[in-house]
Amino acid sequence: MNSNLLATIWSFAYILAVIGVGFILYRFTGIGSEGVRKFIHILVSGWVFILVYCYTEYRYAIIGPIAFIVINAVFVYSGCAKYLGMGNRKRDNGLIYYPLSILVMITMNYRGYLPDYGIVAPTLIMGFGDGLAALVGTSMGRHPYKSAGGKKSIEGSLTMFVVSLVVLLAVTPLDWYVAATLALVATVFEMSTPLGFDNITVPLVLAILLGAIG
Repeated sequence: MNSNLLATIWSFAYILAVIGVGFILYRFTGIGSEGVRKFIHILVSGWVFILVYCYTEYRYAIIGPIAFIVINAVFVYSGCAKYLGMGNRKRDNGLIYYPLSILVMITMNYRGYLPDYGIVAPTLIMGFGDGLAALVGTSMGRHPYKSAGGKKSIEGSLTMFVVSLVVLLAVTPLDWYVAATLALVATVFEMSTPLGFDNITVPLVLAILLGAIG
């Protein structure tokens, strides 16, 4: 079988498995809708390894992101999001922005502007950084503040910074001080971007900067 077709099968199987587990968690455990949302948000970011390392042709690599832009749009605007406890359409639009950002980064990569780690790092930061920041802020946030991005906490924002820094040091060749600067940029955009648009601003700003640096 063509390796690109096989990667596409893996992509759909992985995403559907994550969503399926999320549905089970919501329906049969005590995990609330926000916890399920962030569970899916975090694990879906692992898809980037298939996208970056298992595809060799652009026309195949964009199938998954385009498909999930459409599928997620139908999911949000048909009302199906309620089956995972979601119902805030403005926030749920983040489900559409997520694969849209990935599509843009893949295009940048195949056009030669963005190195492979320039897709991996922003996607993992978008998933793990933003997801864990929300969970930590919700469960352990003792110092709340308000920003354009909504209700935040110092604990959540610090989590975003630390996770971003760890990811950048782990998957890029950047010096620590450059990685720390980019982690701070990611944190600022996560703090200040409203209504799910951080799924666009955080990864794409990082991608542009990593492309310029690389």
